[in-house]
Amino acid sequence: MSVAAAPVKVLIADDQTLFRAALARMLAADARLEVVGQARNGREAVDQVMSRKPDVVLMDLEMPELGGVEAIKLLTQEAPGVRVIVLSAYGEKSRISEAMASGAKGYVDKDVTPEDIVARILAMHSNGHSQVAVEAVALSRRELHVLKQVASGLSNKQIARKLAISHKTVRNHLSRVFRKLEASNRTEAVMNAVRNGLFSA
Repeated sequence: MSVAAAPVKVLIADDQTLFRAALARMLAADARLEVVGQARNGREAVDQVMSRKPDVVLMDLEMPELGGVEAIKLLTQEAPGVRVIVLSAYGEKSRISEAMASGAKGYVDKDVTPEDIVARILAMHSNGHSQVAVEAVALSRRELHVLKQVASGLSNKQIARKLAISHKTVRNHLSRVFRKLEASNRTEAVMNAVRNGLFSA
């Protein structure tokens, strides 16, 4: 008789009360997850991580008292086993890159579906960042070239024109890149590539 796996313990840190509460309800509806805490700022997030021992933290970047990046730095030192996923609509690349360099393991936009967030939490809990690191080196030269164009801010059409390939070929390359880097969007793919040393931001 198999024993059901224990639910993944999740803590949500976001200063927007309605968003935080709604996300907590949606995640708690999935039997594979257990929401063990909600924090309004980075300081509360760090305190709750130490006392409630979550497996995964969803961390907003822009919060009062102690911002997300600063909280991530503290958690990297004080609770290195916890896996932090940046959850933010704040799309400035340098801030996301700083969060990843500080110890965050991934990034998801706030406008993705709850199912996408659940999938990311479960994947992060199962694999951490090790699978990304192994598969990242398998990027082909052309896939890496396309990703670098993404990092420079070019659209798929602009990349196709610059590399003299079809728009469909660009999409196919990016689809493989997303899969190998376990990324759900262009920004996360670039950040994961930077984190794994494929190129610098």
